[in-house]
Amino acid sequence: MAEYLGLESHRAITTLRKGDETAESLDLYCRVVEALDIDGTSNVFATGLQAHNSEYGEDKYGRGYLLSDNGMPAVVKAAVTNAAGFDRYDMVARLEDSDFDGVRFVQERLGSERAHALNINGPFQEAWNVTGGLDKLLYAFIADPDYAHGALRCATDFLLAVVTKAAELEIDFLMVDGDLCGNDWPLMSPEHWQEYIVPRKREIVARAHSLGLRIVKHSDGQVWSILDDIIEIGFDGFHPVQPQCMDLEQVKWHTFGKIPIFGNVDCLDLLVFGTPDEVTAETKRVIQVASPGGGHILGSSNSLHPGCRPENVVAMFKAARRYGDYSRVAAAPRRPATEPPLGLPQRERRTRRRRTSATVAPDRNRPCSPRSRP
Repeated sequence: MAEYLGLESHRAITTLRKGDETAESLDLYCRVVEALDIDGTSNVFATGLQAHNSEYGEDKYGRGYLLSDNGMPAVVKAAVTNAAGFDRYDMVARLEDSDFDGVRFVQERLGSERAHALNINGPFQEAWNVTGGLDKLLYAFIADPDYAHGALRCATDFLLAVVTKAAELEIDFLMVDGDLCGNDWPLMSPEHWQEYIVPRKREIVARAHSLGLRIVKHSDGQVWSILDDIIEIGFDGFHPVQPQCMDLEQVKWHTFGKIPIFGNVDCLDLLVFGTPDEVTAETKRVIQVASPGGGHILGSSNSLHPGCRPENVVAMFKAARRYGDYSRVAAAPRRPATEPPLGLPQRERRTRRRRTSATVAPDRNRPCSPRSRP
């Protein structure tokens, strides 16, 4: 992105692939934010991740990760393997003030005119990092409830400490990561959701609110079955309304006056395989659907990941400035033609995406052929 914008780079640019981000990386990130005139920043705190070799690394909490050039490291090694181990495992004691130096860097570099978000794992994701994987935690929900509850208690205590630190840093809001649903179904049963996850989320939200912080929940997927729970728990926003799974007009109508929504320009297909003109048109549509009456923060449908084409990302931000004016949108959202599918989904499981790399030219330097999308 920096190269596309003509910004001078650094030799010491790194990502979380091999460890925590360098000051040079964060400086370049800040210059990209300035060049694109973005209203806010997104940041993380350091976990002390260090590479042992080109494919594997561990953080200071004893969790092992597969390293990747194309995204977040994937946890593969548990820090604690049985319920009794939590008596000797204290994540809070390993949290250090210096872990937030990168957050301070961005705040000081860009100032208070922009909103600063701190991304933190939710108790679900933090717990599956402790157990060495999402699959292992979900299995423990059924086969070893004591281990599952121990992991979630450990993760929640740690996150409560992180939230307290965020308040000291005067973060504007927290973004709580950790997907709860897949493209078609929740990742767990309704009973397990209520037993294991909801109480922990209530604790995190209550702590944030007691400290004057706003807190937003992120989850990809088909979230209709738990969206009302997310609202009732007290989250101050929902991100990102994945377009492959949920209808933006339905979500806007259902959440209007209850909870703001973040998103929703498609980064799975459109920002990767589309053209700038398509991105501009879709960004305009998203604003027209999601912004009436307020309660909408425009962004992608997840993140700006390595597959997104820089020219498409720039087109999205330019369109946001061009069309993101409340004088140009309705005063209230439009009622959708169909009611949202509240509860567990009734439709059949989706078998394919709208676009794949096989349907468009793989060469990044060649424009993609416009293709109709349902």
